Amino acid sequence: MSNKGSSDLRLLLSTLVISGLVAGLAYWQLSQYWTSRSPEQNGNATSEMTSSKWQKIALATTLRGHQDEVNAIALSPDGNLLVSGGDDRMLHFWNLATGTPLGQVKGHTDWIYALVITPDGQTVISGSKDKTIKLWGVGDRQLQATLRGHQDFVNGLALSPDGRTLASASYDHTVKLWDVPGRQEITTLKGNEGIMLSVAISQDGRFLATGGVDKLIRIWDLPSRRLLRTLEGHTSDVNSLAFTPDSSQLVSGSDKDGIKVWNLTTGELQHQFGSEGGQVFSVAVSPDGSAIASGHGDQTVKLWSRSGQLLRNLKGHSGAVYGVVFGQDQLISASEDSTIKVWRLFPGSS
Repeated sequence: MSNKGSSDLRLLLSTLVISGLVAGLAYWQLSQYWTSRSPEQNGNATSEMTSSKWQKIALATTLRGHQDEVNAIALSPDGNLLVSGGDDRMLHFWNLATGTPLGQVKGHTDWIYALVITPDGQTVISGSKDKTIKLWGVGDRQLQATLRGHQDFVNGLALSPDGRTLASASYDHTVKLWDVPGRQEITTLKGNEGIMLSVAISQDGRFLATGGVDKLIRIWDLPSRRLLRTLEGHTSDVNSLAFTPDSSQLVSGSDKDGIKVWNLTTGELQHQFGSEGGQVFSVAVSPDGSAIASGHGDQTVKLWSRSGQLLRNLKGHSGAVYGVVFGQDQLISASEDSTIKVWRLFPGSS
């Protein structure tokens, strides 16, 4: 090899080394810039968001029409109809695709605290401070039946996957089961203590979970109505419960302890997070089971991984967030500020 060729080779190697050092320094500076940004500057996202199903979340619309606090929301199985209820004692029906109101109905004589829609999408069921549970037709928005039996506020409702069994939680210290087609009470579960605030039924129809001011969560075998397990660990009211779609875990939200994720097989607490947002009034699990949404007393809606990493901190409400529910590509929140917000979830490119 000639001297000229050796010199050119050394020059090439030196250039490559210097280029590598410059690129490495630039990458380090860029990584420091992004990791040092606050959550607000960085789109309220953690690094986990890059591998999450949703790469962007944006406020699509704000639904206005309630004259007072909105306490409860329910979404139809096809995702087209949203029903809301609150302190104005009215049920509001919304076309979710267009964000337009479809009408209002009044029948309760006090605040509405809980709502569910039957799996066939034909009936809305509401629970109220007036101690009653009412069934309404979706098509004509007419009152079909009134279920009486509770002696105090009805705070929570849950439906079995086949829509035949309704569970209701009440201030009267009871959880009742109802035969929906027969429009009658089946039984009152024995073993709950204190004011009951929340109920949930697993998607496989096996489990019923109940929670309240006694800080305990009870897991029941729904078909036999037998108490299976009591979960201890909360130090304050259990306001909301939600099963994961595979029925392997239960998510609970409370006044002081934030959010807890429980293993249903072992009864063990697997994750705890979210207490920095104040009271957790509502929790929901995404249809694919990958994320948890929560409504907080600090006026925010938060989106978490199931292990507790904060994916998004959504701001926009001017009051406590009392209800959250997932659509297929939407997250919907109801608030003390009399509004409902629809957040659009945009999937990633992968």
